[in-house]
Amino acid sequence: MKIQKKIIKNVQRYLVEFEENEKIRVGVKLKEHVEKAKEIGFSKDFEKGECIVPNSSVSKKAMENAEGKKIIRRDLPKEFAERYHQWSWKDYGGNEHWDFRYIPYLRYVQEYTKPKLLNFTIMEDELNEKWIVSKIFINNDKEHSDIKEIVNLFLSVFGECYIMKNNLKNPVKLLKYLPWELLRKGEGTKDRLEEIINQTTGENKKNMYRRNIKKLLETSDDTVAVGKAEFRGYIAFTYSKKNIAVLESLMPNNATYVLDKNWQEISKMTKTEIINNKSYIERIYHYSDWEQRIEKCIS
Repeated sequence: MKIQKKIIKNVQRYLVEFEENEKIRVGVKLKEHVEKAKEIGFSKDFEKGECIVPNSSVSKKAMENAEGKKIIRRDLPKEFAERYHQWSWKDYGGNEHWDFRYIPYLRYVQEYTKPKLLNFTIMEDELNEKWIVSKIFINNDKEHSDIKEIVNLFLSVFGECYIMKNNLKNPVKLLKYLPWELLRKGEGTKDRLEEIINQTTGENKKNMYRRNIKKLLETSDDTVAVGKAEFRGYIAFTYSKKNIAVLESLMPNNATYVLDKNWQEISKMTKTEIINNKSYIERIYHYSDWEQRIEKCIS
């Protein structure tokens, strides 16, 4: 069954050709979506068994899958927040200057549901044609909601998908990548971080993040880690003498997290779990006291 829509509401109508409790997958042919496959996080080799959580930047559904759905709590009292505002000007000599300030305001409390973190995997069919597919689902009432969720995730990323029987070859091993890309300090790292800032942040916040990352890069250890999938937009800086890592976020409304020396294990948790379990040392929003609070942690 092939589906070409933006979204489906009633998944049962697309499952009529399958038996009750039959094993099914959702997927697309890799050769028809090569560039999109690279964009969502697969390697250029498309090795059998590659398993990823799609990058949250590719669609709203992908963001909800990786980060959870945002809930505006209008039933709770408003909370204090600060809005970053930046401006620039040129002097008589044509030299450009910039400055910024934080504007206080009240907003409704924002919460996030626990992300599903649904995976895409590369597998082959009987003709050795590669597919990007979901995990196995069972066609019954209990799993219809999850099947609908994965179908809509595929549609939001690729614009189409197939619901098919589970007749693909199981790969010898699954190659699930860690959600971090490790870098070493140097000019190449500076260029990579600048590239991430340009890809991730709005024009009016670039200088603020450049300032933050410059400070963390100058004061941290040699290794820098760039987040992928559910940690897209986070950059981790380690401080071995303090036994901490600082995870700076380039995503809107997200905070800077200070974690202990086991930060890689902690970061395997979802952000919701990190917050709910209070598995962080500090959670620092990008407000006017950001630099002061960071300095206190790393000094």
